[in-house]
Amino acid sequence: MVFRLLTVALALTCALTAAGAHAAPTPGFVVHFDCLQNEAEARAIVKVAAAQGAGVISVVPPAHVWENPTALRMLDAIVGDAGRLHLQIIFARIDAAYPPDDKGQRENYLYGRILSEPGRLADGRATVEYFLTTAGRRGYTEWMEEETRYYAVRYGRLPNLIGFTLGPFVEPFASERGGFLEYDNRTDRYELTQYTPEARRLWHRWLIAHLGDIGAVNREYGTSIPAIDLVPLPSNEEDARFGRPQAAYTDFVRTLDEWFFDAYRRCRGIWHTASGRDDVPFILQFSGFEAEKLAKGRPGVAAFDLPSWIANADAVGLSLYSNGGYPDRGHAAIVATVRLLALARDLGKEIFVLEAGYENPAVLVDADEFAFLADAPAVLAPRTWIYEFLKDKFDESYASNPGKLVGADGRLRKDAAAGVRQAFARLRDAGPERPLLRVAVDLSSLRTDRGMALAANALYALASVAAIRWTAPASTVAVDPDVPFVRLAHVAGGPSDPLTALLLAAPEPGSEEREEWVHAVVVRLAAGRSGGRK
Repeated sequence: MVFRLLTVALALTCALTAAGAHAAPTPGFVVHFDCLQNEAEARAIVKVAAAQGAGVISVVPPAHVWENPTALRMLDAIVGDAGRLHLQIIFARIDAAYPPDDKGQRENYLYGRILSEPGRLADGRATVEYFLTTAGRRGYTEWMEEETRYYAVRYGRLPNLIGFTLGPFVEPFASERGGFLEYDNRTDRYELTQYTPEARRLWHRWLIAHLGDIGAVNREYGTSIPAIDLVPLPSNEEDARFGRPQAAYTDFVRTLDEWFFDAYRRCRGIWHTASGRDDVPFILQFSGFEAEKLAKGRPGVAAFDLPSWIANADAVGLSLYSNGGYPDRGHAAIVATVRLLALARDLGKEIFVLEAGYENPAVLVDADEFAFLADAPAVLAPRTWIYEFLKDKFDESYASNPGKLVGADGRLRKDAAAGVRQAFARLRDAGPERPLLRVAVDLSSLRTDRGMALAANALYALASVAAIRWTAPASTVAVDPDVPFVRLAHVAGGPSDPLTALLLAAPEPGSEEREEWVHAVVVRLAAGRSGGRK
């Protein structure tokens, strides 16, 4: 049913999208140090990017590049050649490996020295290797700030520099650098990954800052714990160690949320102060699969306040990867995440597509997937659309990656180059999508009302098939009187209007009832658009 609804919804999207085209995004490639051995290769790949139609490159250097003279020469060569070839530059992630040493070894500073421990699930199991201990990790915040200051001072005044981001601010839920949520087939949910000693310290500091003392903690959560440093990390909304476990679990999510965005604010301040530039944004980059993780998360993960992140960021970025491991190759999740990021366009913020490509599981060329990835963000009017897979890396997982433009031997794969050029040719600004519904979520209600929290997460599933638009506190976006607005909040006695009541009746994720609920909401919204009852 969901896939049939998706087809209908995409047709509806076309009908609701303005027909007039405007400036197209600037196309480009990722220049990743894991693909490069030396300065000659670094300079050669920049020329390839320009020759293949790039107007921008997103450079992924190693952490602490200043400690490796070869890496620093390579980075300066890339920057210099980009300027001579009239390419714009973005610095992103800052997590590549150093070039090979005399013994052919390639050290990764960030993952070898700082983010070197796996995350932990609530039952104590280690996360998969990809997800790491990040929140509160000793030295991680200091590393972010040090790198931000270095790039701001050394490169911040480049006239062709258009953006900067690093660390957890690139795909906070779907990368080694953030990795807050991992799918657990035991629970069929995306679960928190930060049940670590570091997160426990953050939790206890959060309790002191927000509640004060252990007496207040016990009153708030219905517990009788003798000291704050003995308060456990809540495992879920049914954790029997708490009299009010939903409030406790939601507050733990808030702890992670605040650690993350406080770090963003500090790094952004350093970036603008040290560079002297207000016109180059410190980008907050989302994965295209963010919506799926929240839709299938526990109700309390709705306390990750993504609309407020978007509203308070300089600019937002987006990674667009379709994947053959999904029945629909991940299209529904991408559509929903694009609709979440439409808030940024409403607020006049720049949007950057910073990574794109198709994996199944190797990197492939697929004309239909490339067309989807080029078309999906058109309603956001992104400033850039950057293809991730420019060249083979030194540690490839697959023997062949036909979707990477350049092999390790430096030879161009003509099919990949042609496919990417066709994607570049499709790029456009399609005009904003007109929403069927505007929504806002009262975060305080998440702590006590499970149905409200379920509804807040279910919106991310609904957005894959209906044009939902989130709003943020203090938003100045003009309100369209013809578009219904719903504020999800706990109201004694329940909501008075049918649409809000329907939204608050969202079932658990992964159930047939959830699919039926999505269908019922789409039908009601379509009736409202055509003049029926809202």
